[in-house]
Amino acid sequence: MKTTFCIIGATRGTGLLIAQKLLEGESNLRVVARDPDKVSRLLGSRADVRAGDVTDARSIRDAIYEVDKAIFFTVSATGGIDGRALFGSKAMIREVTYQGLLNVVDAARSSGFEGRILLPSVIGADQSSLIISILNTIKSGLQRNLIEREIYLRASGIDYTILRAPILTNAPAGEANVRITRAINALTTGPKISRGDLARIMILASQQAVASRKTFDLVVTKGVGPSDQQLLEQLEQIPADA
Repeated sequence: MKTTFCIIGATRGTGLLIAQKLLEGESNLRVVARDPDKVSRLLGSRADVRAGDVTDARSIRDAIYEVDKAIFFTVSATGGIDGRALFGSKAMIREVTYQGLLNVVDAARSSGFEGRILLPSVIGADQSSLIISILNTIKSGLQRNLIEREIYLRASGIDYTILRAPILTNAPAGEANVRITRAINALTTGPKISRGDLARIMILASQQAVASRKTFDLVVTKGVGPSDQQLLEQLEQIPADA
């Protein structure tokens, strides 16, 4: 039996929130993680949990076999200060954030995957800004990794959605007016987005044809949180990538 959704990296942050929300809707879900026991403790027996490491191409090929609809790539480098790769090894950060995505894309192609890959990214990843410069200092080479993995995914022939978000917080979802715009904004220290809102929009985008082969920004403005229909109307205004 094929698995509808697959999350690669779901032991914390956005990936865990996506998993919890999909399971609340009784979706057929597979989770790929380096520590399957941790995932099982977090999600119980509701998900099909497989061992896999994005730096090990073979383990990823085995883990995503027969995934049907969407793959969420929510892996981030660990280690360094606070466990989030702050001032971590440049080679390790590239191996996870860049090569890891390549391994997933290549595994998906080799398995005949015909669904969509959902990739969260960073607003202004392809622009120069003070905040991007700071991120490059604390996560060495991050901007290059973000740019090059987006390019690889777009050229892969696989359907995709790239969601560029501002700085993430753990605030409750639904308390901010999140808008979808063209990917033209620079990253600032201004309004931030909750991981819960990012998770919700990633799930929505995974199931809508209007999100196919698009890269867009998520920005936060004053006002109430948008409905799914409002988000879809905004998505319709975003052109597909050239």
